[in-house]
Amino acid sequence: MKPEERISAARLWAAYNYPYLASALFALRFVADERVSHIAGDEYFRVYISDEASSAWSVDLLGVEMIHQVGHLLRGHASRAREIDLQETDLFRWVDAMDAELNDDLQEGDPLPKDSASHEELSLPDSLFGEEYFFMGSTRTGKRRDCGSSAHGNPRLWDEPSPQQSTDGVTAEEKELIKRQVASDALAHQRNHGSIPLGMLRWANSLLEPQVDWRSELGAKLRQGISEIAGAVDYSYGRPNRRYAFVPDVILPSLSSRTPEVSVVLDTSASMSEELLGQALSEIDGLLSTGGIRFESVRVFNCDSEAGSAQRVRAASDLQLVGGGGTDLVQGISAAVQTRPSPDLLVVVTDGWTTWPEAPPNRTRTVAVLVGEDPPSTPEWVQRVVVNESLDGKGSWNTK
Repeated sequence: MKPEERISAARLWAAYNYPYLASALFALRFVADERVSHIAGDEYFRVYISDEASSAWSVDLLGVEMIHQVGHLLRGHASRAREIDLQETDLFRWVDAMDAELNDDLQEGDPLPKDSASHEELSLPDSLFGEEYFFMGSTRTGKRRDCGSSAHGNPRLWDEPSPQQSTDGVTAEEKELIKRQVASDALAHQRNHGSIPLGMLRWANSLLEPQVDWRSELGAKLRQGISEIAGAVDYSYGRPNRRYAFVPDVILPSLSSRTPEVSVVLDTSASMSEELLGQALSEIDGLLSTGGIRFESVRVFNCDSEAGSAQRVRAASDLQLVGGGGTDLVQGISAAVQTRPSPDLLVVVTDGWTTWPEAPPNRTRTVAVLVGEDPPSTPEWVQRVVVNESLDGKGSWNTK
C-alpha cells in the first residue's frame, strides 16, 4: 500500500472510531520527512512522517497516531508548555505527561502511539491533567518520544515556516474554529451516545461553557447571606422601647437587627494550593468588609483531618495556616457550628475532596468555595462556587 493510501485508510479509521474528531482529522496535512524518527506535528496541523519508519504500521496504529497529534493541537499542549516556561531539558518529561493525558482517552483495545507514555508508567492514576503527570509523575527510562512542536512549542528542524495561506497549514484563526467545531461535535456525541472520554468531555465543556466572573458570583453569594441575616429583626430588651414614656410601669421590648456571625473553615490538607487558598481568602476578606463585617470578628478554623482552634485576625494575610495531612472537613464544620454564638454564615474553602456532614447545620447558611479543577459534587444544602484557575493565572470561577 502506498503512503498516501495508508494515510487515507488510517484517517478514515480514526474518523469512524472517533467521529467527533473528524473536523480536526481532515484538517491535518501530512509531510513526508525522514528527519523525523517516526511521526511528529507542528502547531499548524502539519504532521511530519517518516515513510520508512512507519511503513510497517497497521492502519489502526497510524490512525491512533493521527488522533494523538490532533489531541496535542486541540488541548493546546504547546501553549501550555510556554505558560510554565518549559525548558529543553524537561522536554521529554513534558511529552510523556501530555501523552499520558491523551492516552487516558483512547478506547479500550486501541494501540498506544509508538513509545508514548501511559499513566501507569508515570506511577499515577488515570484521568489527571498533563501538568499533574508532569509535576508529580515519575520519570521514564529507556523510552523517549518527541511528538514535535505541536506538543511542546519548541521548533524542530523539520518544521516548515508559518503558513501564509490555507494550503500551507492551518492558521491561528482557523485553529480556533476547528477547536470549537470539535468541542461542539463532542458534546453532541455525548448527548446522543454517552460515550465521550472524560478528558475530552472536560476539555469540550471548558471551551464552550460560558464562564462566570468569580468575584461577582462569590460576592453575590456572601452578600445574600449577610443581608438576609442582617435584615432579620427581633424583639430585644437591650434598649428601651420608644413607647416607654406612655407606659412607664411596663418594660417593652424594642425591635433590633443584629450583625451576622460568620465563620470560615479552611481546608489546609496537602492537596490544597496555597496560592489559590490565599486568593480566595483575600477576596472573602474584602467582600465581608463591604458587607460591614470586619475580618477580625470572623472565626477562622484550619482543618485537614482535624480542626484547629478558632483564629481571629485583622486580615486574611495574618492567618496561621497549619495542616498538610488528610482531609475531613466534617471536623472543621463541627467545630465551627459548636462554637457559641453559632455562625449564621459558614464559608468553607476547599478543593471538595472531603466528606460532608449528612445534614445541614441548624440555622446556618453554608457556602462552599471550591478551589481547583473539576471538584466533586457537594450536598444539596451547600451553596457552591466552583473556582477553576487557568494556567496563565487568570481565574475563571463557575457556579454549579
